[in-house]
Amino acid sequence: MAMAVTATLPLSLASVAQAESTEVVELPKAEITAAAQDNYKVDKSTSIKYTQPLVDTPKSITVIPGSLMKDRNVDSLQEAIRTVPGISLAAGEGGAPTGDSMTIRGFSARNDILIDGVRDIAGYTRDIYNVEAVEVSKGPGSAVYGRGATGGSINLQTKTAKLDDFHDISLRGGTESDYRAQLDSNTSIGDKSALRINLLADDGEVAGRDHVENSKFGAAVSFATGIGKHSRFNINGDYQKQDNIPDYGIPWVQNYSTRDDRSNADWLEPSAGGKPPVDFDNFYGNLHRDFEDIEAKSVTAKYEYDLDHSTMIRLLGRVGTVERQSIITAPRFPYTTIDDVRVYGNPEGVITMADEKTRDTKDSLAVVQLDLVGSYKTGAIQHDIVTGVELAREKFERWNYIDIVDDNLDSTPVYNDLYNPDPNLAFTGRYGRGEKSDKATGQTTAFYVFDTLTLTPEWQVSLGGRYDIFDTEYYYELDGDDPSVKLDAKDSVFSWNLGVVYKIAPNGTVYIGAGSSFSPSADDLTASSRGNNADLDPEETISYELGTKWELVKGRVFTSAAIFRTEKTHARTDDPFASDSRDETLDGKQRVDGLEVSIAGQVTDELNITAAYTFQDSEVVKAAGDDQVQEGAELARTPEHSFSVWSRYDITHQFAVGLGAQYVGERFNSTDPGGREKADDYLLFDMMLSYQINELWSVQLNGSNLTDEDYISELGGGHFVPGQGRYLSLSTAYRF
Repeated sequence: MAMAVTATLPLSLASVAQAESTEVVELPKAEITAAAQDNYKVDKSTSIKYTQPLVDTPKSITVIPGSLMKDRNVDSLQEAIRTVPGISLAAGEGGAPTGDSMTIRGFSARNDILIDGVRDIAGYTRDIYNVEAVEVSKGPGSAVYGRGATGGSINLQTKTAKLDDFHDISLRGGTESDYRAQLDSNTSIGDKSALRINLLADDGEVAGRDHVENSKFGAAVSFATGIGKHSRFNINGDYQKQDNIPDYGIPWVQNYSTRDDRSNADWLEPSAGGKPPVDFDNFYGNLHRDFEDIEAKSVTAKYEYDLDHSTMIRLLGRVGTVERQSIITAPRFPYTTIDDVRVYGNPEGVITMADEKTRDTKDSLAVVQLDLVGSYKTGAIQHDIVTGVELAREKFERWNYIDIVDDNLDSTPVYNDLYNPDPNLAFTGRYGRGEKSDKATGQTTAFYVFDTLTLTPEWQVSLGGRYDIFDTEYYYELDGDDPSVKLDAKDSVFSWNLGVVYKIAPNGTVYIGAGSSFSPSADDLTASSRGNNADLDPEETISYELGTKWELVKGRVFTSAAIFRTEKTHARTDDPFASDSRDETLDGKQRVDGLEVSIAGQVTDELNITAAYTFQDSEVVKAAGDDQVQEGAELARTPEHSFSVWSRYDITHQFAVGLGAQYVGERFNSTDPGGREKADDYLLFDMMLSYQINELWSVQLNGSNLTDEDYISELGGGHFVPGQGRYLSLSTAYRF
């Protein structure tokens, strides 16, 4: 904390001194938020680092407001981002947990999910019961949020107390024996303080998947004081507990076309490189062994102080933990070895139960951010400045989760029927925590500054830079701190962004933007111990974007269009000259060229709409050694075409109808043409009917995947997870 104050204080004093010698511009008093509203159009980013309205921000940013999530009956982050095309999902694997694992513009964003502008920790499925808005920022963003953010990042803005009195209760039941109950209660205390409480209870099966269940409980408390005053403070606490039957879906029929040591049995070969001929609702886990328990806790405190009408200091601190224990059966075909070749699919028509994935982990985070936000004029030029420092300490711990009583499904081994699996096969084992196997710590010290210069009423230039020092220590295969199994990495990287905006009309802009990002080998703290991976410098990415944004229909509708290129110029690839076949170099290059168009807002008094289309042309431009066969191949989980549309029409003041569709093109789970599997494209339809009984009471009917389409939602290396089947729900909300 002392380092943060010492580093930032000179900037603060310099800005105040500058304000005394230049014209002062009063900071807007409205909160920099995207609060829930009836109109789907959002004017501002959820991040204080984007100081301008979205129409004047030289970057593709989509904010999903609470009103849209309510109309679409959204429960989770994964459901929320269906509104934003160009994002696809990855399935959990042995090294990566199940949960929110997204790919944005061709590159993984699993570690680029933030809450209130602070990097969130661990992999888990995030509920949005305490979320006001979800923001997707596309293109490299290390200058804004630090490491990663190669293709983009996702920020969740949480609900905070406000000077209002309302109490919302909602209840929902659905076709999967499910229920969801929520309470959102806000009470003002005097003329400057308030308390807000959010509660959640959720339980039910997953449509289209046999035996998969999710159960959640959540509680969030926000207290704020000094609301609307020059000195403001709020503290938020959030607790979520999940008790799930996890899902690894269905096994791929692997593509072994370029392997001499592996092949598929004759009966399985016609399905090679895709899905097996089974029902999409098949569940290959074991209800007596498989489970997933997750407990997430965090406390966030924020203090803001207006030094004068033009300068604000903000201090934010957060501590949090996410603990997970789980056992998940990975569906795999058994094999027999014939003439030194593994032949998968022998015995015929069965799945092995012997490939269970266990996790016993704890992720911890402590972070402090100190920001100075100011608006000044120097001569004819206006400066909107954000500068600050971030100090963070992250910690990852993993224990061996072992069968302390022999797992008969593994040791026997036991097979399950591929076509009619039994989830209740006898399980006589018992698991428990063993010795600690991994421990990793990461420390981040970062300094950043952003300045938007308004040169004339028509021209703006945005400049930003961030210097990160990311220091990690990773102990693997240990019980203690044995330095012989420790990997160290320290990366010091400067990231930047640049944007030029021309206001072609009072309601429209044309812009060009560029930015960089870096991805260290220990992005998720646990550097790979394979080959020289831990010794490599970070991968580097640069992105260019040319676009236009317009506010139409008297400012009620926001439209945008952009072409972009995102290029990873230093990508990891095989080192053809290394003695260790696992060694890599940074001589690879990967590229995504694309086009995006979108519209959101209130077209008429009765019609709200949000629609977007994304085209992505992805390619491995350069690879070396054994990876050279990937050149020219598409990047993993990067559909060429995708679109999403949703509209709400208010037939009367009481009755409204909503209709939507989502299309995602075909995707691959790997960049290796000879070892990848393909997911087919799909088209889904959703609907909503709502009726406002009176000023306080409403009911709403929602339907998703109305045609009950079988489709692949999450792509993994050895398996895929089918998307949700047809689901209908009826909810009621009462406000008092």
